[in-house]
Amino acid sequence: MNFTETLQSLTGKPLSACTNQELYLALLELVRRKSADRVQPVTGRKLYYISAEFLIGKLLSNNLINLGLYDEARDALAAAGKSLADIEEVEPEPSLGNGGLGRLAACFLDSLATLNLPGDGVGLRYHFGLFRQSFENGVQNEKPDPWLTAHSWAEKTDITYPVELAGKEYTARLYKLAVTGYEGRTNTLNLFDLDTIDESIVHDGIAFDKTAIDKNDEAGRRLRVYQQYLMVSAGAQLILAECAARGCNYHDLADYAAIQINDTHPSMVIPELIRLLGEKGIDFDEAVEIVTKTCAYTNHTILAEALEKWPRSYLDAVVPQLMPIIEKLDTLARTRTEDEGLAIIDKDDRVHMAHMDIHFTHSTNGVAALHTEILKNSELHGFYELYPEKFNNKTNGITFRRWLLECDPRLTAVLGRKDFTRIRTQAPAR
Repeated sequence: MNFTETLQSLTGKPLSACTNQELYLALLELVRRKSADRVQPVTGRKLYYISAEFLIGKLLSNNLINLGLYDEARDALAAAGKSLADIEEVEPEPSLGNGGLGRLAACFLDSLATLNLPGDGVGLRYHFGLFRQSFENGVQNEKPDPWLTAHSWAEKTDITYPVELAGKEYTARLYKLAVTGYEGRTNTLNLFDLDTIDESIVHDGIAFDKTAIDKNDEAGRRLRVYQQYLMVSAGAQLILAECAARGCNYHDLADYAAIQINDTHPSMVIPELIRLLGEKGIDFDEAVEIVTKTCAYTNHTILAEALEKWPRSYLDAVVPQLMPIIEKLDTLARTRTEDEGLAIIDKDDRVHMAHMDIHFTHSTNGVAALHTEILKNSELHGFYELYPEKFNNKTNGITFRRWLLECDPRLTAVLGRKDFTRIRTQAPAR
């Protein structure tokens, strides 16, 4: 069956008679089937990239390119008088992030799948992660971006995990979004949501009634603690469940999982994993060792004020089950250094998330060579003196494939024929 026949079988009528919406849904279904064929079993260690944002962009064209279907789709639609570009406009933009940190996370997922490495993302299924801008009478207005529809790349599962927030138990539901690699495997972006979300608290603009979540003057800041713990608690339970299904006995977790903490937003995964391992019968000291071997931390900023520091009162209120563990981690960190500036809980009762990350992971990386050197020599110098072996650099990358294939196919073809391995090993011309 050729491409046109396959699409017609999904739409149930000739392509020329289909609306752009019908063609979009048919292509979405086709991509799902083809990407499922590229799922590979996991052997050895698997990466879990935990991030508060994944700015993945529209997925239809990217997935068609990665699966080798783009040219066929474009030509088949053109023959029926349809434009793939018009159909792409039907797709809503996934509202899962709005900045460079989220784009970096998306690029990593793309690269992992392209390199055939087992690596999944873990994040939140935001209902309004972006906003739409408009101008009325010369004034900018922001409106919610309701991107979630009945048809979505992120598919609802029956997998749920209990998460305790402020003494009340909630049920986090898992949604799975396929991540296709360019001529590579299919990995997964795991997104968690609550079935009980009430979207009515969001009004006409992007402001919303924060007191519906937390009746406190600082409700907006506390909301981030709620979000972050929901993400890491459900994510940690997913990781342990998947590793156990592959034969992990939890003592050997680091042989099955590598957890990358993307900035400080997922930092609570450290005490949460220790708590969950304790429930499995593992004592505190061993749990700390296991988590340190399993987790690594990516720092995104040299600005000390941008590193999350939560008033202890926030964590006491929202995640009281973690505070005894964080206190013990602070005590343990203080046995390694007398520098009060490296403590996890400072004299003002603020919990420094980045400090916890550096003490209790095995790797801290910056995202550019200069950035990493500044961390080592200035902003995090005390930590570098304490743990020089932990510091390393991972320069930010970009995913330009979609842009290059579309804007200059001939240049793309030339680059595809080049042996860049040989070019990199040649000595520079003098």
